[in-house]
Parts: sequence; structure tokens; C-alpha cells
Amino acid sequence: MIIMRNFRMNIFRHLVIFFGLCIVPDLASQDRLAVPNAPNTIARAGQSEIIINAENSIRDIAVWINGTIAAHVHPRSKEMIIVQNGHNVIEAADTTLARNGQWNIGTRRQVTVNSHSNCIIIGMTLRYGALLSLNVQSTTALTGNGSVTPAAVTDTAVARMAPTAPPAPPVSGGSIEHAVIRAAHELMDSLPDGSRLAVLSISSNDPYLSEFIIDELVFLIVNARRFTVVDRRNLDLIRAEANFQLSGDVDDNSAVALGRQLGASIVITGNVSGTGSTRRLRARALDVQTAVILAMASEQF
Repeated sequence: MIIMRNFRMNIFRHLVIFFGLCIVPDLASQDRLAVPNAPNTIARAGQSEIIINAENSIRDIAVWINGTIAAHVHPRSKEMIIVQNGHNVIEAADTTLARNGQWNIGTRRQVTVNSHSNCIIIGMTLRYGALLSLNVQSTTALTGNGSVTPAAVTDTAVARMAPTAPPAPPVSGGSIEHAVIRAAHELMDSLPDGSRLAVLSISSNDPYLSEFIIDELVFLIVNARRFTVVDRRNLDLIRAEANFQLSGDVDDNSAVALGRQLGASIVITGNVSGTGSTRRLRARALDVQTAVILAMASEQF
């Protein structure tokens, strides 16, 4: 009886493992743009290691090698990719997951490296979550078994560690940069693609803070590549004619009227309230034709 029970348990374990191996890749393919690279893989003869360092990123990073998707690196982590020696074109783009489950991919940035049996760490320059450029942080020779030379073993050993599960970007609080990013995506997720937008004003006691938030909202919306954003120069002309302050309060009627002058279909206004560590950024999008509020965001920072 005991032998039969053990036999059945072994059969059950093997079935669980078998179906687990079949199902997990499918789940991963739904959640990621590329299957995770095995962290324990090492470069063989004629190969090099490319370490994508996304430790300073608050977004997922998609990576292409010579035009083929090769990795999907989580924020605050690193991932290793094995490549053949020679000239390799590394491309990367910041990505965000939309509510419909599709990945929105930003502008691809590129760097070409000469891989020659070495470990190359690729870093990135970002501006409030958006990837601006790629750069080679370091290059270390590999020995024949895929390990680094003793002089650099400490630094590269850290780089080659299996990535840990990164913390998600804060859902509330944090810096003003995080608040603007969250507000921008909350608004964009609710607006129809192809809309012509104008970021009109952010009311606050600090005109420099207002200008900063407006500039960052425009930057994030433009880089989403889903909307047309009114040229800031046109907004400045209208502002001068109407004696309109970007950092002042704007009622709905004035916002709609300004939006029509600018040829926008949607206008975005907002304000900063509170003091100290309890400040909050509120923003909303108005339909220029109907004055209906299409989307709202309220983020603490």
C-alpha cells in the first residue's frame, strides 16, 4: 500500500513539473516582450557578454541586438545577453504597459559595440523615466571559460548576478518627477489616440514649479507618440495676447476658448496644492468642443 501511494505521488509530481514547464513560458510571453535570459549562461568561445544595466530606470527596458528583440529588463535591475563576437548594434527603448495589456514602446536609442570575447556593460541616460541615450560603462576581457579576468572579478561578478525582482514605481508619494509621470500616464490612458493636445496651465505658488510640470507633461506626452501636442511657441503667443499666466488659475470657459484659438481638441490644466510632504498635483483634460472632463489625475508628492 505504501509503495503504491509513493508511486502515485511521484507520478503526480512529474505531471505538475511537466505542465508547469509548458505553462510558464506562455505566461512569460504574455507579460514580457522577450523571454528572460538565463542568468547562469556564460559566453563560450567566439562569444561575448552584454550586460544591460537598468538600475537607474523606473520603467521596463526593451533591448534589441542587431534588430532582433533580445531582452525585456525590469526597472532597477540588470540582465545579461550572450552575443557573437564582432560589431553588435545594441538598441533599447523605455516601455510602459497600457491598460489594454499592450506595451507602449518609446524611442529606440542605439550604441554599437565591438564585441571580442569580453564583458561589456551598457548603461543608460534617462530623463524622468524616458531613455535619452545608451553608453558603454565598462569593457572587461573574458577568459576561455566565460569568466572575467581576476583584476575585474569583483565588479563584473556583481553585474552578472541574477536580477532580483525590482520594486515597482511608487503608486503614491515620492518626488515631483514621479507624480508628473503618474499623472501623465493616467491622463494619456483615458484620451483617444491622435488627439491634438495643449497643456495650458498648472496653478501653483511657485511659477518655476509650474513651468517644470508643464514642460515635463509635454515631454512625456510627446514621447508617447500617440498625440499631437501644440507647439509651445503658439501657446506663448496666445498667452501674451490674452495676458494669460501658465502658473495662474484658469476656469473651464477660458481654457476651452484658449484651446480653440490653438486648434486643440483637448486642453490640460491643473494645480498644485498643499505644503511640505503633503503636496498634491491635480490635472484634468477638457474636451474643447463640449467642455466635458475626459480624464483626471491626482498624485501626491
